[in-house]
Amino acid sequence: MGFLNCHMVDYLTEGHWNRYIPEEVREELKGMPDLVGSKEVFWNQFNKDFDSSKFPRLTNHIESMKRYRLDALPDACMTTEQLNSAFDSCLKETRLKMPELMSIKKCHEVEVASAVVASLCTVVATGTEGKSLDHVAVIDAGDGKGYLSSRIALEHGIKVLGIDCNEGNTASAERRRDQLRKKVPVALKRSKLTEESILKDAPEDPLYKTTTKMIDFQTNLIELVREQFPQTQATRFTLAGLHTCGNLAPNSLRLFHQNRHIRALCNVGCCYHLLRERFCEDEFFNRDKARDNAGFGFPMSAFMAGKGFALGRNARNLAAESIERSAFHRENPSDKLGYRAMLQIVLKELDVRVDRQVGKLKCDGFVDYVRKSLKRLGVDGGELVTEAYLEGLERRYEVELEQLKVFYLYRMTYAPVVEGLILLDRLLFLKECGYENSYLVKLFDPVVSPRCYSIVAFK
Repeated sequence: MGFLNCHMVDYLTEGHWNRYIPEEVREELKGMPDLVGSKEVFWNQFNKDFDSSKFPRLTNHIESMKRYRLDALPDACMTTEQLNSAFDSCLKETRLKMPELMSIKKCHEVEVASAVVASLCTVVATGTEGKSLDHVAVIDAGDGKGYLSSRIALEHGIKVLGIDCNEGNTASAERRRDQLRKKVPVALKRSKLTEESILKDAPEDPLYKTTTKMIDFQTNLIELVREQFPQTQATRFTLAGLHTCGNLAPNSLRLFHQNRHIRALCNVGCCYHLLRERFCEDEFFNRDKARDNAGFGFPMSAFMAGKGFALGRNARNLAAESIERSAFHRENPSDKLGYRAMLQIVLKELDVRVDRQVGKLKCDGFVDYVRKSLKRLGVDGGELVTEAYLEGLERRYEVELEQLKVFYLYRMTYAPVVEGLILLDRLLFLKECGYENSYLVKLFDPVVSPRCYSIVAFK
């Protein structure tokens, strides 16, 4: 796990290239032309017509890593089409096109996720008296600005309670709900639908309401719903979450298991670096008390816990990298990665240890980066850190800085594997709890929405 948890800051001082890149791959990438050319192999890894014969060993590594990705494991991960079969072909279609007030990415996510959540509510309703959606409500954990919740209420006519710990998000969600409602007539015309063809909420009796609350295992979700909807007939609930942050995602799975009223689940997690690990101490974790929620985020399953499996913060950070998006946009790792690695050499020369992060920094080249970084860190460069010294350092490490970019892309090939471990552990937890109708589903286009996998389950 040392490779997965190595830090780019230490790339030069710790010799990551020779330490972690296999010798046979290093032999292929000896000079600057080969280093620059090898990036094409990473960027074209999804292009079947690309000729990668110049770098056979690097290509073999990339192809071998693909075999461990979730979309290469059909027994563990399904498509939305396969989910439709699990729903007995009743997966709802997205009919109302409403790009207003959200990005292309968010619009894509909300359209797909709202249809899945509404379909889950239909499945849940079949187990109620009268089989009506009036007996079902949605609880959106980590509601944020209400993108998903407002869409479920506006298009599908289902009661939704959005819960978020940030009061500012709650207020924004309510404003956005009211703004979206005004856009419905335009959306109906654009989508060639009639007023009667969708189930809309009404201003005088909104189906989507919000509340500010930190969710934990003592939270009475059902009571919260009935406080906001006192006339509700709902006795069964679907727990939804679109990009629930850190530990909230695994805790949502635990809430689904522990609460008999919650009959269905649709959860897309994110921010793996904020997960609390059972077998790994994280010095940064307790700096934010909001993350100190009950339960460990990884591992969840008894199988993985029995093995004492640990990832580490840097590995979890890596899990959030998007190899599809990077390849599609031909993203070249930032020069600032190299700047920070060379800054570490400067700090070592100054015999200075810092426990603060440089963070995001606008700069005009390496010399400017070092000047601003030292000022932010409160370090005096003295007579050593002259402009001539820094320019010489940049020339000295010219090849190594190009190696660093290739190293970054090489390491990124492990990102979907680490993410897969986290998500398969969550699925296994549900299976161990006895929920046969639990699935790992690729909901979104990973180029548009890198966190594209959802845990879907119903009792």
